[in-house]
This record gives sequence, structure tokens and C-alpha cells, in this order.
Amino acid sequence: MAQKQEGTKIAIDVAGFIMHLLLNIVFYAVVIFAIYKVGITARDFCYQVFGAYSMDAEPGINAEITIKDGASTMEVAAALEMNRLIPSRYSFYLKVQLMGHKILAGTYILNTSMTYDEILDQITNYSNSIVQEAADE
Repeated sequence: MAQKQEGTKIAIDVAGFIMHLLLNIVFYAVVIFAIYKVGITARDFCYQVFGAYSMDAEPGINAEITIKDGASTMEVAAALEMNRLIPSRYSFYLKVQLMGHKILAGTYILNTSMTYDEILDQITNYSNSIVQEAADE
């Protein structure tokens, strides 16, 4: 009887050890996967801010964007994101803040193949506004 209890205790200890080992493996696999996903997301975000990122290849699709006087940078970024001109309003907002650009009110024709810098070149120069061009004619 004592041998049976000792054998059962050993079996329970081995099963506990195996369960503990498996849970550790699963835990560390989840942690490594989470670190990998965060790293990929951070890399993509940084590339959007500092790289030459565009939504589509040439020729892209044109979109008319109207920026109202007094619109915040985040409102402009949200409008660009809604029109699929940029992938993330947050990366565009950060780019504008880091570069110190002043977005001007007007109506602009932008393209999905434009990079952040090309979009900023358009919306920070009032002479690119189609409303002004129509008034000059």
C-alpha cells in the first residue's frame, strides 16, 4: 500500500512538472509573439513618419480635400485617413509636429500615390489650392 501511495505521489509530481513546463513554454511563446507584433507595428509606424510611404503605387486615385480655416492638424489627418490618402492619422500628425509645418485652409487635389512629404508640400502652400486657382481665372 505504501508503494502504491509513493507511486501515485511520483506520478502526480511528474504530471505537475510537465504541466508547469508546458505552461512556461506557452507563456514565453505568447510573450515573444507579442514583442514581435509590437516591433513590427513600431517599425511600420516609424517608416510612415520618417520614410517615403504612400498608400498606392502610381498613378493612384485623386481625392479632393477641403481644409477649413482653423482646422486642427488632427482633423486634417483624420480627413486624409478617411479618404485613404494616408494609413494612420497618428503618424501623419507626428510628422507634421516634428517638421513644424503649418497646414493652410483651402481645397486641394491629392493622390493616393503621394508620400507624406508630397501631401505636406501641397497643403502647406496656398497657391496649390484649387479654390484660389478658380478665383484667379
